[in-house]
Amino acid sequence: MPARHKIKRNDPCPCGSGKKYKNCCMAQDKAEQSERVAWERAAQDMRLALIGFAKEKEFVQDLAAALGLFWQDRYTVETIHLMNVDESLRFFDWFAHDYTLAGKNLRLVELYRQQVADTLNEYEAAMLDGWIASLPGSAFIFEGTDAENRVILQDLFLPDRRVVVRDQAAAAHGEQGQILLARPLPERSDLRLYGATVVLPADEKDALETTIHQAQQIYLEEHPGTEMRHFMRDRAYLLTHYALEWADREQRPAVSADDPEAKGRGGQAVKKLIKWSQDRVQIK
Repeated sequence: MPARHKIKRNDPCPCGSGKKYKNCCMAQDKAEQSERVAWERAAQDMRLALIGFAKEKEFVQDLAAALGLFWQDRYTVETIHLMNVDESLRFFDWFAHDYTLAGKNLRLVELYRQQVADTLNEYEAAMLDGWIASLPGSAFIFEGTDAENRVILQDLFLPDRRVVVRDQAAAAHGEQGQILLARPLPERSDLRLYGATVVLPADEKDALETTIHQAQQIYLEEHPGTEMRHFMRDRAYLLTHYALEWADREQRPAVSADDPEAKGRGGQAVKKLIKWSQDRVQIK
């Protein structure tokens, strides 16, 4: 469909009807634009709300435990302020969507949905419901882009999960075979990557598969019969552990706090683990 953002009211409608734009598709285009903005605003607001909710006092102990678990004690509650923006987004994304809160048997996104149910508009409620029902983050093989410049990803551990997502950074910088540690979540009729994507080279595929499958076998000894998708939810932090250890092997600063030059560049690490600057919310 031709782009319509520069069409004037009295221009011929691009649909080819022969009518003026104002007498043809203008009303429909405005309605679609309004709907799109409403979904985008809901996504932005819910991402910010979950981060704010995670910082409430009742979750202090969970936050402390989660920081050590996710970052292998490279960050603690005393050093959380040293995380750069991408690291914060990746951590809080995992904390909200994968981490099970102590004593509640709920994830943060599920608890938030319960507590604010009466205050959500239809877009926010639908957004959270879609996120709650989604599969966990995983490791994906970058296969390329389609005709709409959407990114095609194949889950490395869930063979039936092949997704097409909208992500400008991945579309612009992705290379075939690269491994993306990412979380696709629904936004209206699309999937988008949330948090901050970690990119590993293609030649890490076999070692990553071996590491995760070995961890799964140990997990199954204590939790026999657990499906792979549930294991990936419960042990999603192992993907970050692998990435941190890979950075150590490559002699890269795995986290911003390890980069001696970061302070002079606003906390951005040299050859930082999280490679792409994606669309993101502001961490406060």
